[in-house]
Amino acid sequence: MRGSERFHGWLYLPRRTRGALLLVPGLHYLGPADARLDRFLAILADAGILAFCPFLPEFRRLRVGPSLVPDTGVAWETFLALPELPRGLRPGAFSISFGSMPAVHLAAREDGPAALTLFGGYASFEDTIRFSLAGDDGQAYDPTNRPVVFLNALGALDGEPDDPEPLRRAWVTYVRRTWGRPELKDGGWRGVAEEIARALPDDARPLFRVGVGLDPGGDALIERALGRTDFSHLDPTEACARVRCPTTVVHGRDDDVIPFSQAERLHALIPDSRLILTGLYAHTGHGGLGPRAMVDELGAMVGILDAICATAQITE
Repeated sequence: MRGSERFHGWLYLPRRTRGALLLVPGLHYLGPADARLDRFLAILADAGILAFCPFLPEFRRLRVGPSLVPDTGVAWETFLALPELPRGLRPGAFSISFGSMPAVHLAAREDGPAALTLFGGYASFEDTIRFSLAGDDGQAYDPTNRPVVFLNALGALDGEPDDPEPLRRAWVTYVRRTWGRPELKDGGWRGVAEEIARALPDDARPLFRVGVGLDPGGDALIERALGRTDFSHLDPTEACARVRCPTTVVHGRDDDVIPFSQAERLHALIPDSRLILTGLYAHTGHGGLGPRAMVDELGAMVGILDAICATAQITE
């Protein structure tokens, strides 16, 4: 199966290979070049895990198009063919965030990974994007993610300008200037948004302002767009039922991008999977816990490390 286009990935070589892992990244314009992901992959290599992480074109464009599954399949086949992979070692797969959907499809293949870990994944795409707009039951959510929802609804939104390209570029610019800066989540994003809005053409400015949350009405716009857009390719339900490899579902209780209730749903959908919920991590960084809570979380951390080692098929 061919992917949508040529793309590349980063290979992390250990001094001595004790296990192997395909890491399916989340929706981020940097892919493995995100400093946090690069550091994680380097740590895996230091632990003896041969790790390969692709730059998935859709995610780099902040999109969730139908090429995600075939592109991940191409990355998997590329990894299996690398001469650095020891003969007879079947890699596992580890996904982050929205990478859970193509990772589940990969694990449903007969030639898929030996084991799977889903970190911060989702079961319902539509419920997840609604959370990105308004949160859920008082759970904190990251307001800087709103434009990605609108980017993926372009073509179905009321009030789109005749030329949507300046609007698309403005939302991407906003994401690049706000993501990875937690100090902007509590209202600081507004200054960035206002600056970008002033430079836009008049016909693009109103929808940009709604898309970033400066003006109201975004939730209703997205609900109407959902009725006009086919997101069925993002539903992992059928693929979850076909996963046969050992699977661990991990999620942070304070995740402000995808709520942990999605992990509970994934766990219910994937046969014989294991669920680990932790308070140690939010979606984009570590959480803050007191000493007593840290002790309570030690079991979760041990479970996460065990899942990584088992997924990579790591040996002594």
